[in-house]
Amino acid sequence: MKNIKLAILICFSTLMLFLQSCGREYSVGDIYSDGDVKGVVLRVDDSNSPLLLLSLDEISGIDADSANVWASSLGDGEWRLADRQEMEIVRKYRALINNTLERKSYPKVLEGNTYYWTSTPCSESHVYACGPDGVRCYFKSNNTKLYRARAVRVL
Repeated sequence: MKNIKLAILICFSTLMLFLQSCGREYSVGDIYSDGDVKGVVLRVDDSNSPLLLLSLDEISGIDADSANVWASSLGDGEWRLADRQEMEIVRKYRALINNTLERKSYPKVLEGNTYYWTSTPCSESHVYACGPDGVRCYFKSNNTKLYRARAVRVL
């Protein structure tokens, strides 16, 4: 009888831990981690489940086309370069995001005079890039300035 009670208690405790981890609520700026998928939460739904992640890592000194290739090569291929609106979210919440990144020893985003490519074209030869001061249109190819890139992933 004692062994049965212990087994029931262990099963109940395990079930409670599982349910707590499944129902975890997230906020913008939290770290999300599930297997190989890790990132900073950028958007949550009405039940505070993560909808959009920002990659923990970035690449610098890269042109826009190479930034797209880099982003899509991350993980299992569901990562992509952030679009203009998503980088505006990053810019809006950068203090919160950078707090999290710094605590976890990852590179901060939009620090100083840094610019990040987006996937959003603004003409045939230009694409938007986002800096601390906002999103602007820049040459996509043959650009003498090389920017940084962060990927996003929809969950």
